[in-house]
Amino acid sequence: PPPSSPPASPELLSPFSGSHLTMNRSEYTEIEREKAAADDEKKPKAVGGGGGGGHGIPEGELLGTLSLVGLIYFTAAGGAYGSESVLNSVGPLPVIIGHAIFPFCWSLPIGLATVELATAYPTDGGVAVWARLAFNEFWGFMGGYFSLVEGVVNLAVFPTVTLDYLLVFFRSHLSPQAAWLGKGGICCVVVALNMQGVSFVGKSAYLLSILINIPLTAMVVYGIFYVKDYSPWLDSRQNDYDTNWTFFLGILVFNLSGYDNVGSVAGQLKNPGVTMPKAMIIAIVVGSVSFLVPLMYGAVLDPNYDNWRAGHFATVGQMIGGEWLFYIMVVAAAASRLTHFMAELCTNAFFLQGMADERMVPPIFGWKHPKTRAPWVSIIANFGVVLSMCTLSLPEIFEFSNAFTIAGVILGLVTAIQLRLTHPDVPRPYAIPVGTVGLCFFFAPCFILSVYVILCLSIFTTSVCIGVIGAGIVVHFAINESRLAGWPGMQGTVEECTLFGYEGYNGETTETPETRPPQPRSDV
Repeated sequence: PPPSSPPASPELLSPFSGSHLTMNRSEYTEIEREKAAADDEKKPKAVGGGGGGGHGIPEGELLGTLSLVGLIYFTAAGGAYGSESVLNSVGPLPVIIGHAIFPFCWSLPIGLATVELATAYPTDGGVAVWARLAFNEFWGFMGGYFSLVEGVVNLAVFPTVTLDYLLVFFRSHLSPQAAWLGKGGICCVVVALNMQGVSFVGKSAYLLSILINIPLTAMVVYGIFYVKDYSPWLDSRQNDYDTNWTFFLGILVFNLSGYDNVGSVAGQLKNPGVTMPKAMIIAIVVGSVSFLVPLMYGAVLDPNYDNWRAGHFATVGQMIGGEWLFYIMVVAAAASRLTHFMAELCTNAFFLQGMADERMVPPIFGWKHPKTRAPWVSIIANFGVVLSMCTLSLPEIFEFSNAFTIAGVILGLVTAIQLRLTHPDVPRPYAIPVGTVGLCFFFAPCFILSVYVILCLSIFTTSVCIGVIGAGIVVHFAINESRLAGWPGMQGTVEECTLFGYEGYNGETTETPETRPPQPRSDV
């Protein structure tokens, strides 16, 4: 049968089949792949090579190591601004120990698993594509769904905290209606920046990752030269009535997660087998240090932990440098949250675009601007969801985000193990240097921590999560049914979609070796 009319079989829709493809699905998928391969042969190739995902992007517009470092840094860490309340919850000693150890048993396994998958299967969509290959289309869809839900929940935080910092800077207050309009304006700015393309986002993120940390570095340098008493580093609030260990663990998960999000742009990388491993290691080290060191020296500069709430770094800056450092800290914090918003919107949009490429969602979500190659429809879709959620309170968003972070992490790690078993011969430019059994032990701390975080969820959050997951399952089967029923919105390919009559980027380039301008050698 033609790709648009696969045989309607109960096995085709089963998410729990023992093998990841039935005979009917296998035949159907093979026909799709042959058709896609034939179409690719007809397309001229981009000069300098395309992205890992074969999108035909000129090499000069792909993400290099430094741009990728900036993108990873802001989708995961984004600087210590906003993490101050962790000192209030447990005291300096647990914070220092936690931020020194947690990256090795949480961030590093997740990051290296993402590197292995992204270099073996460098295509947009990340875990949505990889889980589909490892298991079946149902788990591919759910992998993308988990990432999208976690992403939009995180994104809903950033307009609020960015506006809060701006209001502190201007020493003003807004009514609820005006605040919502302000958040909407911030969302529009970030959407406009993302529409410039992933290369613009990566380069901007790299530059801002340096600028936002300059005020914190000044604070740390002051502490190194002027602080004489480091005894607060040994303090703990474990005997205080208001010690909150569950909140502390949640903050660690929130601060040091997100390294798997960059898998969604694996098809946009320059030489992914080299770029991805280097950028991931640098981003994990820089991200972990940028949390640990400012919190360490902030604790000795102001050892009254009851004062430590979100935004307190600016107050410490005022203590040591006066009003000018206070305002610089506030501006840096606002820029940090805005750039975090920009980077995470970028990766979230590419999750949705990658799912459209694989026809797990309507192909229109894969429409990319012909010049900037940004997935405009996916960006606008994320914008709409975020705008509707930005009135939620931060504690609700925080716990809900961690729940879907855990779901995505578990599926991503299990996918990495499964693909080692089912696709052992696929070339892996980078592979975690242990066997499959060793991989299970390497991931064990992540699994244990994930189970603990899930057990700590409130009944309300658990109930909401179950409802959201159920909605995702319903959406998946509805999309499958609409495709089998011949709904026009699920027919065709991404390349055939038009937006208001305009064709999107289809992987072709008009450049030739003679007409293409010289490209400077750069690792950005």
